[in-house]
Amino acid sequence: MIDGAIKMKNKKSIEALPVSVRESLKKLGELIVCARKEKRWTQEELAKRIGVNRMTVVRIEKGAPEVATSWYLTAAWLLNLPILTWQALGEGRSDTMVSDFLAKLKKNLPGTVRRSRKRIDNDF
Repeated sequence: MIDGAIKMKNKKSIEALPVSVRESLKKLGELIVCARKEKRWTQEELAKRIGVNRMTVVRIEKGAPEVATSWYLTAAWLLNLPILTWQALGEGRSDTMVSDFLAKLKKNLPGTVRRSRKRIDNDF
């Protein structure tokens, strides 16, 4: 079994995440708990379906930022949580809408991106 959690270098790495990111992970974890219970799955059953150990599911449900995003998304997919826009849109239209959105984005992108000489400020 693969463990989906990685060790963050230190507690400061987690604290460096924007508060809104940490809160979003906690809310996603809560959604996963509710959906799992609605399906009447134990943490162990969800873990086996994802391919991780039970402690990784515990960390997912707590919104731990050190857990790989792919495990969060796999859990959400298994539990039919429409957290991705194209999942929420339903069958058929979704692929077209995502393709159209990507085409629009790509149309406005520069050909190359060069390193900025400006100091990066993540204080939004």
